[in-house]
Amino acid sequence: MDKSSQEIATVDTKAEYGSKKKLKSTQKITYQATLVALALILKLVGQVFQFGSYKITFVYIPWILAAVIMGPFRAAAVISLTDFIGTFVVQTGDMPLPVILLSNTLFGFIMGWIFKIPKLGARLKLLIGTVIVTFVCTLGISTAALADLYAMPYSVLFVDRLLFQVPVLVLNAVIVAFLFPVVRKLGLM
Repeated sequence: MDKSSQEIATVDTKAEYGSKKKLKSTQKITYQATLVALALILKLVGQVFQFGSYKITFVYIPWILAAVIMGPFRAAAVISLTDFIGTFVVQTGDMPLPVILLSNTLFGFIMGWIFKIPKLGARLKLLIGTVIVTFVCTLGISTAALADLYAMPYSVLFVDRLLFQVPVLVLNAVIVAFLFPVVRKLGLM
């Protein structure tokens, strides 16, 4: 059975809810590249929504989607590539901070691992994953790295990030929850 290139590239829009398609390796690479590109674009857009030292970013959306669609290892790869390439695209002038790169990579791994847990609803997985990555990665490891970098007390930076960074992460998670029906319809979840 010889399929035309159009038939191969067409998304199965009749995918049943709950029946996740097995992605081919080229599809996985394509999704990864697309999510990295989307994350980089959202990272740049986040530079526009900057108020003093605070940024409203939507970079967590493709990060969480990578975890949902591709699991822990590929999500970790998407995030680490986004962080590494993003450092040069956004032109902060600095090399990526290894501890923050590790923290963000761990974000994808943890979120992807949570989405591998069977018999939990997608929104519950999202809630559990968001709580864990918020405290382990965002408020834990990344905050400690930034406190060390800026020679600030950890507790001061913790409260600051708790008040601003956590609501941004939660907003991103809520947006992803609204995207679940589309992801299911495409057979990616």
